[in-house]
Amino acid sequence: KMLLLKIRNNTFGFTKNGIKKIMNNLYFKADTNNILNAVEGLKKNFIVHSTDTLNSLSADATSDSCIQKVIDFKNRRGPFSIILNSIEHIHNYADINKNQLEIAKKLLPGPFTILLKSKDSNLSTLVTEGSDLVGIRIPNHKFTLDMIERFKSPIITTSLNKTGEKPISNLKNVAKVYSDILIFDDEQHRDSKGSTILDISKNEIKIVRYGDGEYNL
Repeated sequence: KMLLLKIRNNTFGFTKNGIKKIMNNLYFKADTNNILNAVEGLKKNFIVHSTDTLNSLSADATSDSCIQKVIDFKNRRGPFSIILNSIEHIHNYADINKNQLEIAKKLLPGPFTILLKSKDSNLSTLVTEGSDLVGIRIPNHKFTLDMIERFKSPIITTSLNKTGEKPISNLKNVAKVYSDILIFDDEQHRDSKGSTILDISKNEIKIVRYGDGEYNL
């Protein structure tokens, strides 16, 4: 049976046996059996989960209160990129023309973040923090895509670290540093530099950050 979480005051509790509790964190394997647990976590708080690049600290991209918890945790504000589960949903959050769509189809799903002109949507204003661009990720990672499909809302994504600290690559080490975090781990420890960020909002493509995705102008 699926284990459903009860979340109270930023601390995670559980009602049945069968999951690991490391310090005050709840640790799940990132697989189909735990999709609903991740969805429940996203309804009230942020979660941590594996992706195809760096581990992600994620929250509901439409919720001011959930994103504020990420801001408080990281000691920094946005802008934050969002994760979608399909290229078909990009137009809900960004202006995208035919040429830009073709570029997106070549890159995504994959280890890239594309920057496009943001449009009025149900995203929290904390996502873009006044920027006219929005970063969009569609990772090549089944658990993440399935989770968003079930959650039926985009999520923000940022690295698992406080500002100025190195991101944690092994999620089993989270308890050594942080507590009260809901973790979904695919147990594949990636030596990742993060996603490659490309600004495709104008006629020329600009590489903003080199990461795991290989792209030649």
